[in-house]
Amino acid sequence: MNILLRTDFKTNARGYTLLIARDLFGDLSVVRCWYGLHNNRGGHKHEPCHDWHEALTAYRRITARRLRRGYQEIPPVEAENAA
Repeated sequence: MNILLRTDFKTNARGYTLLIARDLFGDLSVVRCWYGLHNNRGGHKHEPCHDWHEALTAYRRITARRLRRGYQEIPPVEAENAA
C-alpha cells in the first residue's frame, strides 16, 4: 500500500488513523483504522475512490467529523514516534 496522505487522531480512550493510499492495482482508497488505547478492540474500513478529488473530499469530511467528536489531531512527528 502506497500512503499518500495520513492523519492520526486520539482521545483519552481511542485512537484513529485516516489515510489516502493506493493499493497494489494503483486504485485510490480512503482507509480508516480505529483502536482502543486500553484494550484490543478496533477495526478498519477501506472506501474506494474513483479519483483524487473524491478521495480528498472524503478525507476532509471524515477529518471534520473526528474533530467534532472530540478527537485531537496528533502532530506527524509524534505520530511517527508512536508507531
